[in-house]
Amino acid sequence: MPTLGNNERGDIVNMTHPPFDLTGKKVLVTGGNSEIGLAMADALAGAGANVCIWGSSEQKNSRASEKLKRHRAKILSLQCDVSVETDVENAFSKTLTTFGQVDACFANAGVDGQANSFIEMTTAEWRWVMSVNLDGAFFTLRAAARHMCAHDNGGSLSGHSKSGCC
Repeated sequence: MPTLGNNERGDIVNMTHPPFDLTGKKVLVTGGNSEIGLAMADALAGAGANVCIWGSSEQKNSRASEKLKRHRAKILSLQCDVSVETDVENAFSKTLTTFGQVDACFANAGVDGQANSFIEMTTAEWRWVMSVNLDGAFFTLRAAARHMCAHDNGGSLSGHSKSGCC
């Protein structure tokens, strides 16, 4: 059933967009076991893409995988701490072993830290937040770009993160 809404003149119009067809595409989503990452993985799998999610919690990865398996896509979940370069390289290798290639990569993993506010954050916590949010995105996107360039197949790279300030 179409979704109806109003355009800028107030006319009732069909607001349903045709779905994307990503059948056969292989997509990696870091932080894909919760929040925005899981929503992205769910939408991609719903559009037909095979999706690999990385997350640091095996329990959250399992729950996310179960949710994603309702789609007809192939789903892979891997435990990975994106702040650790060798974890990223190993997880990317496992992703390629299963999928053969990666067509798109969404570096979404991110943390806020535990301090009540930015001004209360310790230097050690700052370094941890930056290692996940910045180094993790760098390690992930670099691995994906190296793969895409080596195979001359191009692809899409996207970095996302969140962090509260005060």
